[in-house]
Amino acid sequence: MARYNVPPNTGKVRVAMGVSGTFAVWNGKQGKNEFRILVRSKKQAEELVQLINSKKHPGYVDVFS
Repeated sequence: MARYNVPPNTGKVRVAMGVSGTFAVWNGKQGKNEFRILVRSKKQAEELVQLINSKKHPGYVDVFS
């Protein structure tokens, strides 16, 4: 289980297709403001997107791999 800190300035995140067919939860930014979590399935990515965008997390999210 990995724990990712979610910064308060993340903005809206979305599901994106990463390298080699992996799914990612990504905020669409590049550089130092980029926020990305790589996950194994699209279902897991959509659950994380819903959790982060609704702000129903205590500042971090746990991802099971």
